[in-house]
Amino acid sequence: MAKVISIANQKGGVGKTTITMNLGFALANMGRRVLLVDIDPQFNLTFGLIGMEVLNYEDNNVGTLMTRESRVEDSIIEIRENLHLIPSHLNLSAKEIEIINAYNRERRLEKALKSVLPEYDYVLIDNPPSMGIFLVNSLTTSDYVLIPLELSYFGVIGMQLMFNLMKMIKEETNENLTLLGLIPNKFTRQTKVPATRLKELKETYPNAPLLTTIPKSVALEKAQSQGISIFEFEGDGRAAKAFLKLAKEVIALVEGER
Repeated sequence: MAKVISIANQKGGVGKTTITMNLGFALANMGRRVLLVDIDPQFNLTFGLIGMEVLNYEDNNVGTLMTRESRVEDSIIEIRENLHLIPSHLNLSAKEIEIINAYNRERRLEKALKSVLPEYDYVLIDNPPSMGIFLVNSLTTSDYVLIPLELSYFGVIGMQLMFNLMKMIKEETNENLTLLGLIPNKFTRQTKVPATRLKELKETYPNAPLLTTIPKSVALEKAQSQGISIFEFEGDGRAAKAFLKLAKEVIALVEGER
């Protein structure tokens, strides 16, 4: 049975899509069966993986699943061996109104995915930079949360909003939701600011697990613009090694492997 992990932060530009994509590829490369779910109306993950083919999935995407207009089996796209995708679409924003007014709206994604969970080891959900119904659905569905963040002043302070939302979700819809860890992203040693913020992060949230730091990397940006993983673009680079380390950490934490 799959473990469901939300990659979430209400702040934009922190690298949620990049981390979802490359962590997914890393886990797949390690023999895990991975389903990526794009629940962001901006559909960056979907576009990065299938390009303009996104237009072909107007009737079979995460939004139509949540409004019960399509079947999950018809919405899954094979990206490569061990790696599948449920796409987002341009019309997802329009579906939000329907979902908000629907019965049991917080559990629409959970019910949509339930039948395929036995087929995967991991489900990774890429979330929008907001605290609306899509993020609530994602957290209600998930076993774990990974929170990427930039090491800036507002990035560190803004973590409290995510923790508050997680507390609400645990009280209302998913008491088993667990913080898997924080992922400092776009780290650079060119200035002292990121290192200072990393120290503040540890001091401010001492009980939050701090996972592998992902370096700021031009290669990551170029790989994503070409719709390929960092492993295909620069497999022996710093960023690829960081994502491989992150995948091993996730497996160790979730599966208890050392």
